Formats: sequence, C-alpha cells, structure tokens
Amino acid sequence: MKKIFSAIALLLALASCAGGGSDYTISGVIDGAIDGDSVQLGYSMDGINFTTVQATTIEGGKFQFSGKVDGSKIYYIGYNYTDPPLYSLLFLEGGNITTEISPAGSATVGTPSNDLNAEIEEHLAQYVNTIYDCQMLLYSDTLLPDTTKAALSLRTMEAQRDASLYIKDIINNNITSIVGLYLLVQYADLFDNNEFDILMASIPQENIDRDNNCLYDILCEMQSERRTQPLNEETPEQHIEQALEQALQGAMDTASEE
Repeated sequence: MKKIFSAIALLLALASCAGGGSDYTISGVIDGAIDGDSVQLGYSMDGINFTTVQATTIEGGKFQFSGKVDGSKIYYIGYNYTDPPLYSLLFLEGGNITTEISPAGSATVGTPSNDLNAEIEEHLAQYVNTIYDCQMLLYSDTLLPDTTKAALSLRTMEAQRDASLYIKDIINNNITSIVGLYLLVQYADLFDNNEFDILMASIPQENIDRDNNCLYDILCEMQSERRTQPLNEETPEQHIEQALEQALQGAMDTASEE
C-alpha cells in the first residue's frame, strides 16, 4: 500500500522520553534489516539533526524499545543502513506500539494516535492513487479521445478536492489531539485566516503548556506570518471547485461538438 507521509520532510520533536508517565513498548521490523543492525529512537528539533534517545539492535529480525512517556509526542525510528537513511514517524505514547518500516513507507499502530494516523494515511492513499492513475493514463496515451482526457482531468480535480475536504474535516475533529496539531502544521494552507484562527483558539491549554511542544510554537509562527501577509481568503478547494466548473463546461462543450 502506498504511503504518502513517508516523504514529509518536516521533523518535529516535543521532548525526551525520560522521567515519569505511562509505559510504552515499541516492537517493529525493518524490511531488509539483518541481525546486529542498529536502530535508534529519537527526535529532531530542526528537521536536520537527529537526536538519539534510545538505541537497540535487530535480534531475530525484530527490534524493541520500552520506557515511559508523558502524554503523546512525535518521535522517529532511525535506521542508517539504507541510502538515504530511514526515519519513520510515530506518536510516542503509553501502550504497545507496533511498526513495520520499509523504504516505501511504514505502518504504525497500537495506540490511539498511531491508529488514527494509520487510518488517515490509508484513506488519503486512496485519493493519491486515484490522482496517480488518472495522470498516468493522461500522459501515457496521447491518442485518448478528448472526452476521455476531460473525464480524467475532472476525476483528478475531484480527488484533489475530496482529499482537501477530508483533511480539513479530520483536523477540525481532532484539533485537541497531537494528530490534529501535526496535520494542521502540514496542511495549514487549506484554511483561510478565519478558519485558522478558530482552530488555534480550540487547542486545549494542556497542549499549549506541554514542555517543548514545538507544534504549537510552529503554529503560532504561522498565525503571525498570516497576519503580516496580504489577505487572501480563497482556500485551495475553492480554487479546485472553480477549475472543476471550468473543466466540466469544457467537457460539455467538447461532447456537444463531437
């Protein structure tokens, strides 16, 4: 299954996992790893430098981490035996987390935040696959009838619109969780200034006060930048809707000519 989050470049970290809190266990496998290979659990404060909190080795084809964590935090599993190295996102929180990692992506489940993120990734992958398939047909077959090309273009834009609406709905319904905050950082441009301000006001105080919660800090910087930029309240899905209307009219015109 195609995963769309594996290419996200922004690495976010919230704190180390030392101290009190809830018990967690991470059990995982890495495609192509062999016994004796080193695996790291850590975070990055700048998106470039990876800070290792724990390290272990592959044994019997598997690896495991355990410890305590306060709340839910964004961490990464690091594996340096590939080119480029693998860094797989996970939400570190109390419970039993399982992960399968490969260069094509990762699947991490077992706790509420990781289960929600996996569900979102799977749903978004359907839209991504639809867009990919339509684009492949459009550009691989130059002899397609104009009506078919128009239909494929429409389907592409519909998938883009539906994906945008799905993401916005997920963020609106989960803004009180770390998954919602993480997605808002990634997809802030889907919201106009008023929508963004409403979401920011909905973030619970516990997430604002949490130590080293750089997600909220990043969002505050985004909010400040929005207020200094020229006002543009038209969201991406509104652009897509306009394009859909134009494409639909064009397809109707083409069909009538044929």
